[in-house]
Amino acid sequence: MNQQTDTEIRAGFLIYIAILGAFSSLVNDMYLPAVPAMMREFHTTPSVTQLGLSSVMLGLGIGSALWGSISDRYGRKPVLLLSLGIFTAATAISVISPSIYFFIACRLVQGLGAGGAMVLSYSIPADRYTGRSLAKVMALVGAINGIAPALAPTVGGLMADATGWRGIFLLLLAIGVAMYIWSRNMPESLPPQKRLQTIGIAQYIKAYSMLFRNSRFMIYVLLKSVGIGLLFAYISSAPFIIQDHYGFSALAFGLIFGGNAIAIAIGSVMVMKFKVLKHGLVTGALVMIAFALGEAWVMFHSGSFTAYEIMAIPMLAGSGMVFAGANSLGMEVGRSDAGTAAAILNVIKYFFAAIVSPLVGLGCVLRSSAVVFACIAILALAFTIPAMRLKPLPEMTKK
Repeated sequence: MNQQTDTEIRAGFLIYIAILGAFSSLVNDMYLPAVPAMMREFHTTPSVTQLGLSSVMLGLGIGSALWGSISDRYGRKPVLLLSLGIFTAATAISVISPSIYFFIACRLVQGLGAGGAMVLSYSIPADRYTGRSLAKVMALVGAINGIAPALAPTVGGLMADATGWRGIFLLLLAIGVAMYIWSRNMPESLPPQKRLQTIGIAQYIKAYSMLFRNSRFMIYVLLKSVGIGLLFAYISSAPFIIQDHYGFSALAFGLIFGGNAIAIAIGSVMVMKFKVLKHGLVTGALVMIAFALGEAWVMFHSGSFTAYEIMAIPMLAGSGMVFAGANSLGMEVGRSDAGTAAAILNVIKYFFAAIVSPLVGLGCVLRSSAVVFACIAILALAFTIPAMRLKPLPEMTKK
């Protein structure tokens, strides 16, 4: 094998990590345009269909908790290969789902496997970078990941009309196989001398309890989690609002949703413009909260599609700032137990996501979504206020 330059290695590493981090978007956003059609095929309701989102979020959360701490003991690579194998198998089986409930069960296992990719996309960069360098990597990866939710529903919209939802999951299967092969050729980022020497219930409890008692770390975790909850409230409601209420096709929905998702990538880059990263996080949170409340008002009053979009784009940009800022600050605080810190950052956010996904489908989607958006915005404000009072981390401040 020819030796690569540092630039080539770094570029390849960033692309690899970005794809791992995009697994959440891939397993959710790509099939969103097909959700209304799936509801009709399986003769069920919007709320039951949206359990497909909730189940994969639950699986992602469980997988994150499981794989994160295990990788601190056994290394990142073997854990990643195992989780990708589970994801690939569950995706293959989901294609033959005879009922919506079988599909929901497959989604749970699919999320369990994908959780490994998600949590290790946080841990592996923390093995290699610190301080603002880590923040730059996380922000860049976040920006690249903004392309995934932008492209995924667009591709899904094209495939939904041509191949149906099963064709979309066959593509996900191909992605899983490709990432498994790529991962086999990637070096281990956590050398044996830096791993936990033992792992058991006592070690799990100690590692988790130390981070749960760290108020700074938990503020970052909770602020990110409510941001994710808001994002998935939007993701869960958007197919029904944009297609059924505003009358757009599956392909048009993919293009609209994808264009909106680019705002997340822009927000991830914008947060790095702040000299003090904490200030970027707080600013993003306040923008997200303000426009989430505005979006709630538009939906509750059945406003125009233009008004819906005017509120959605800056709301998503603010969310991107929250995600990149909270990820970077949280991993810097918890770097001594990077796998466990990454697990907590993922588990709690998926807890929020799993709760809100079916709630937006109860009764009138517009009204229920408006109530959910408003409640999440208020909760986000409750976590933003203590974040304002935190002293900036010197490692995350430009000199």
